[in-house]
Amino acid sequence: MSNVNTMTERTLEIIDYLYEATKPVGVSKIAADLSLPKATVFRILVTLEQWNFVRKNEDTDDYKLGLGLIKYGSKVASQTNLVDIAKPFINSLSNQLGESANLNIEYQGQSLNIYKSETDHSILVSKLTPISALNCSASGKIFLSSWEPETLKNYFEQKQFSERTMNSIIDYSDFMKELQSITENGIAFDNEEYEYGLFCLSSPIKHKGSIVAAISISGPKTRLEHKGLDSISKELKNICSEISDLISELDLEILF
Repeated sequence: MSNVNTMTERTLEIIDYLYEATKPVGVSKIAADLSLPKATVFRILVTLEQWNFVRKNEDTDDYKLGLGLIKYGSKVASQTNLVDIAKPFINSLSNQLGESANLNIEYQGQSLNIYKSETDHSILVSKLTPISALNCSASGKIFLSSWEPETLKNYFEQKQFSERTMNSIIDYSDFMKELQSITENGIAFDNEEYEYGLFCLSSPIKHKGSIVAAISISGPKTRLEHKGLDSISKELKNICSEISDLISELDLEILF
């Protein structure tokens, strides 16, 4: 019996360790940090992976927590809102990229930030207000991409927004040039349209076929370009897809 308890304790130690980790971790580091035999750690991780409690990156052999753990919390889903679900994903993404990550919803014709994970490098982003116009923010463009054509056209014709920078999109025809790319690729960009020097990428969270929120990554344009916009876009879209799959799997009513 003591053997079983020891193995259970080690398994829980590994789960707790991965929960606290800011990025995926390999077997050797887990074993070293927890003072456990590598063979033991490997066997436990293989078992946890079979139950979808951890996920393995096939390219790096590193591990992170899997969706199975959240699935078993479905009994308390009625007390869980989108921020609760998205928060650990957003925190992980922010730590991984070293940039500010934000959860946004459409609210009264604007993009409202309802959760933000910041890093030590988020000085420029931290000065921004939690509400931004749809036409000049990456998350706002995500929301606009789901609007009916007539509603979208009226939005730009009425011009109920400001031109924050010389790059801000204020014309319907200019937005339509971006719309196809946003729809096809699932990613929108704010290229110094909200604030000079600031670049932002955003991707949608979907539930029952509709866009219910968007996650965005914000930072200085030169730094994001140096890190690689393609790789950042890929990570962002993967996180949004995981959250979308999870809320669909749990069949949650979306509450904010």
